[in-house]
Amino acid sequence: MFGLGPLEIVIVGAIAVMLYGKRLPEVGRSFGKTVGDLRRQWQQFSRELEAAAHVDAEVPTSRQPRLARRHDDEPAGSRVVESPRFDPPPG
Repeated sequence: MFGLGPLEIVIVGAIAVMLYGKRLPEVGRSFGKTVGDLRRQWQQFSRELEAAAHVDAEVPTSRQPRLARRHDDEPAGSRVVESPRFDPPPG
């Protein structure tokens, strides 16, 4: 469990008893609930991330946003993709 051997688990348990004493069951329940909540939130986050990646992969190329600018002298269907312009600082 967590890469700990039996001796380490006994040491951690002894420290927990010294620190929390009679409140140890309450602290253990609280810790267990927190770990369970974190695990559920992580799973939900992973599912949402996978769903978003799946939806993005299915968007047809005609519906994807384009970084293009249309010039008035070009035909209506033609698009030109330009990189940002770099203006060096004066001086």
